Amino acid sequence: MNIRRVGIVTTGLVTAIVLSNLLTATVGVKKYSESYPAVACPPTASGMSAQVSTESKKTPYRKIAGKTEAFIPVKSSRFTIASDPILLDSADVTSVVWQSRIGIWAGATLCTSPQGEQWFVGGAADVTSKGRIFLVNSGLSEAIVDVAIWSENGTQSDKVLTVRANSFIQVRFDSLAAGQSRLSVRVTPRSGRISAFMVDERGKGLKSLGGDIVNSVESPATNFVISGIPHQILKGKAGSHVLRILVPGNADANIKVDLISKDGVFTPVGLDGRDVQRGTVTDIALNPTIAASAFSLRIHSDQPVVAGVFSSLTIFGHPEFLWNSATPQLVPMTLAVNGLTPTLIFTGETIGLKIQTRLIGGKVVNSTVTGSDIAIWKAPSNSQTIKISGLQPGIYGGGLVTSTNGIGFFPLIPGSALTRAAIPNSNIWVINR
Repeated sequence: MNIRRVGIVTTGLVTAIVLSNLLTATVGVKKYSESYPAVACPPTASGMSAQVSTESKKTPYRKIAGKTEAFIPVKSSRFTIASDPILLDSADVTSVVWQSRIGIWAGATLCTSPQGEQWFVGGAADVTSKGRIFLVNSGLSEAIVDVAIWSENGTQSDKVLTVRANSFIQVRFDSLAAGQSRLSVRVTPRSGRISAFMVDERGKGLKSLGGDIVNSVESPATNFVISGIPHQILKGKAGSHVLRILVPGNADANIKVDLISKDGVFTPVGLDGRDVQRGTVTDIALNPTIAASAFSLRIHSDQPVVAGVFSSLTIFGHPEFLWNSATPQLVPMTLAVNGLTPTLIFTGETIGLKIQTRLIGGKVVNSTVTGSDIAIWKAPSNSQTIKISGLQPGIYGGGLVTSTNGIGFFPLIPGSALTRAAIPNSNIWVINR
């Protein structure tokens, strides 16, 4: 009998608690706002021309250093960037920028949203250097930026720079590390919406030695791929390449490098377990004996490192060079490439992906890219956008563009990532309290 009473009392208490919760609880639905941050496109230096490819003539933009913050349509699917950088509201479409000095050199990069940290592997600050870094602040408040520099002589003095709201500054290499011939730079904003861009331009007297835009990577890594390195053979002689590498941590690194091309996969002599000293920028000569027109490098390290490849070339009879940066694993993305007709190089053990190309007239061309180790695909003429999807895991990619002015490389990475923010949800109970 007592046991039965205890059971009845317990059941009553549980029922009362459940009913109480049901009567007093309020139903709340969490809402979110999703958007792609606007991306910054680099300014154009004196004596150069620059164009950015867009998805359509209706893509909104504004000058970062302009008098108004209102966005207006670009009115051109290949928009000319004047001296000031622009902010482009291109949503999930990544726009490619092409800069050139007529008949001398050219380079490619992407319009990107601000990042917390950018690493650049490339450039020189010796007597041949005309290089510079652009720091673009697309925010409404002043930005403070830390610039750390490494060279063949170790760590150089850090610089702390200030960039006014909605403006940009240009910093020459020789003011960062005068006299140094091998540079690696890290840009870290303390505040502000900072996008950094590096231009490596060189000359000897009145003679140009070429130039290029050095694309950045997000952070040091222990395993990564440098895709789409052009390999030129002229009159039976192959062009030279240099692997530049920096170990920014507190311990030396041991690296292994695999060279991947249509001719096969192999480890260059001296790069199977090579020790690299920490804190100094090291250049390693690469002279592969291959017939392929492009190759990639797969790098394994026991310590986080950053690396890039410098290639000496001849374009339409004049000297030119190119910097290839590391590329993260490929994800689905859409590129705006109007006026460029790029060649895309994909690297991976097993390559499988789909490409949908929309031409300027509206026609859509579907392609499937398959292979192993490395695969090369050239965009059709008059391409407007390139959509990459259906990816197998473990694929890396880069793009090459060639014109009469020069050659440029851009990594296959999205310029902007979808962000999600919670929308505050309040009701009458807030007022009552």
